[in-house]
Amino acid sequence: MKIGLLSVGTEILLGDTVNTNLAKLGSQLYNSGNSLTHEITVSDIEEEIINGFSFLYDNCDVVITCGGLGPTEDDITREVISKHLNIELILDEDHVAFMKKRWQARGLLMPETNVKQAFLPKDSLKLNNTQGTAPGSLIEIDEKKIYIFPGPPREFIPLVTDELIPRLIQETNKDPKNYQFILFYNQAESSLAQGINEFKPEGIDIAYLASKGIIKLRYDKNSISNDDESNFIENIRNKYAEDIIAYENIDISKILLDLFSEKEITLSIIESITGGELSSKITKNPGASSVLKGSSVVYTNDSKNLLLDGEYNLKNWPELTEILSDKGLDYYSSDICLSILGEAGPISSSKYGIGEIFISIANNSQNISTKHKLNGNREEIIQRAVNKALWELIKFVKNLN
Repeated sequence: MKIGLLSVGTEILLGDTVNTNLAKLGSQLYNSGNSLTHEITVSDIEEEIINGFSFLYDNCDVVITCGGLGPTEDDITREVISKHLNIELILDEDHVAFMKKRWQARGLLMPETNVKQAFLPKDSLKLNNTQGTAPGSLIEIDEKKIYIFPGPPREFIPLVTDELIPRLIQETNKDPKNYQFILFYNQAESSLAQGINEFKPEGIDIAYLASKGIIKLRYDKNSISNDDESNFIENIRNKYAEDIIAYENIDISKILLDLFSEKEITLSIIESITGGELSSKITKNPGASSVLKGSSVVYTNDSKNLLLDGEYNLKNWPELTEILSDKGLDYYSSDICLSILGEAGPISSSKYGIGEIFISIANNSQNISTKHKLNGNREEIIQRAVNKALWELIKFVKNLN
């Protein structure tokens, strides 16, 4: 089955909006045993919409459109496609009433321009949009299926998940992917792949996904036998035990929180280069308050001096990180404190090079400091520093008696 996506929106072509719908759709289709064969992005111009749609209609069994269902003048996707297919648009009075109630619930009157969202192609199946006012539509014509969906990701993705994917699974009768994950740190993608090639099972569906120092190995459990999978995992464990973060698709910050919770210990953080990103990543997880007692962003020398309350050499970062972690341990009365300093660039403001970071982790019996060199631009270095700090914390706690 060939599946095509028509993304409608001048804002995408201008770079004002990133087309995250494409990635989400592609992933869900692949996981369901299907795949996207074509994607075309067009502006909010009738001729361009027709040209893009015509190509997909001629070359695909299923066409999905995304965007152009809003209440403004440039939202014309449903009108253009219906006109092109010679299908009449019918006003759904029930949907008009539904929209008016939503506006009234906010204490507002619905503008008359919003009524256009309630016009649906004749004989099409209305697909309820639980996150917005523009419903989706399913047109079946010439043994083809056309799904007309709204563009905002919070509306598009639920329609894909709840309406499109279940229908495709039923129609294609393909086995959905059963993905398993293994997460690694301190490994380069190419060298990891080369090492695993030595013992990977024949026919395994495998991929490597790299992001800010973390490598996700993804494989389809359905592509190999149980015995082959057991041997595969055992070989990986034997060769990469020290670099494995987890055997599931989980954020490294959640692994950290679970580990601290299990050992019933608390954490504090003193961060500079990461500017609050490290603490933020941890607190995005529910229940973080039971672990993280507090954090400080000491971005300037003045803010460092406020915490240190004394005369210290602020230019000696290896020593300074140790002092900061000891001070943070006392200040927040936590079981463990991590401090992190470094240069993110693009211009160094110290004697240290771009990408050089220093991490110190202290508890009441020891203070372990490490130096690391990270690559990338400013944003990449900051995100890599966050993940490096989390990984160093995980290793520190695992080694506690």
